[in-house]
Amino acid sequence: MQKVLLTIKGMNISDGETDLVEFVTEGRLFVKANGYLLEYDESELTGEEGVTTQVLLEGASVTLSRNGEIDTHMVFEENQVFESNVSTPFGMVHMNIMAHHIDSSLSEKSGSLDLEYEVSTDDMSTMNKLFLSFKRVDGRVN
Repeated sequence: MQKVLLTIKGMNISDGETDLVEFVTEGRLFVKANGYLLEYDESELTGEEGVTTQVLLEGASVTLSRNGEIDTHMVFEENQVFESNVSTPFGMVHMNIMAHHIDSSLSEKSGSLDLEYEVSTDDMSTMNKLFLSFKRVDGRVN
């Protein structure tokens, strides 16, 4: 496990409204047999304090999992639809996710992910963009 500095930029477009989130946080990098796992703790800034987010990057596939007050598991593969449920304090929400663009460049020292995807529920649809980059920082997390 290595300490990394993560820069995360997210954009959500729904009903002509655009929400932007950008933050820098400390995270953890795990090297896996087929890719990389990034993990970080959400904060008050993201509105998901108490939630741990994991991003697994394996070849052309990205898996995003959140655990805590909000539980979700999403798989992104270009032009493939993935069905998921999100457990929130207000109940379960069913959604379909379709990735339109995935581009990543990864190594044990640094990397980036550029992801564009659509999320649809029974009564709404949003376009989303996520840009994540990381750099290893000196020292290891114990």
